[in-house]
Amino acid sequence: MERQNRISGDIGWFALLMALLLLSLGAAWHALAKINYGFSLWYDVLDIGEHIDHYGPQNRYKQGLEALSRQQHEGLFADIVAAVHNHGQGLSDISYTVIYEGKHLHDSLLRQPEVIHLQDVANLIDWLNQALLFLLPVALLLMLWLSWKKMPLRWKRQLGVLSVVVGGGALAVMLIGPKAVFYQLHVWIFPDKHQWFFYYQESLMTTLMHAPQLFGLIAAAIAVFGLLLFALVLLLVRRWLRTQAGS
Repeated sequence: MERQNRISGDIGWFALLMALLLLSLGAAWHALAKINYGFSLWYDVLDIGEHIDHYGPQNRYKQGLEALSRQQHEGLFADIVAAVHNHGQGLSDISYTVIYEGKHLHDSLLRQPEVIHLQDVANLIDWLNQALLFLLPVALLLMLWLSWKKMPLRWKRQLGVLSVVVGGGALAVMLIGPKAVFYQLHVWIFPDKHQWFFYYQESLMTTLMHAPQLFGLIAAAIAVFGLLLFALVLLLVRRWLRTQAGS
């Protein structure tokens, strides 16, 4: 019976810690979304202005992106972020105005295939938000159950297993290749007939975002910030356990 309780406790604590890790990553994701995922910083890191100057004139469908200012580029990215975090509302309305080759040009940023793709992204974000909202009470219930059962947290064992799981996942991504994993996830997640890959020459959106390099930096930022938040959560859990033991 004691061994059974120990196994149940280990499983329960692992599930709780995993839930707290996912919630920490979710909190980091939402926090970074509030500052447009640091696009202003990545604009310099990736030389996005130079990238736009090179590929903007090559676009087969739309013109003028390279004639916009950096502030306007950042504004367009912010409009996309706001729309995908608001159920996709306003995607078709994102537009820019510029004097291009001596003419007044006003055009929408996104073509219809891009609007459809970003709507798919918005739908995915809505689903992830629902998953996080479901995970929060699950974590609270697990914490209450473990406290009620007085099941101790074996820190070395749990953090060791968690490190193996997270580290193993990160290693697998590096071995397969981040870009290959990124593309395969798109194949699995998005509808078959919906275009999700866009060449720079056909998409101002992809040019503006310097995709997929920008997404790699954003994912790394979310991971680092999320792990820092998780470390803070672990400190709070440790303090809570000490309080429980002293009561």
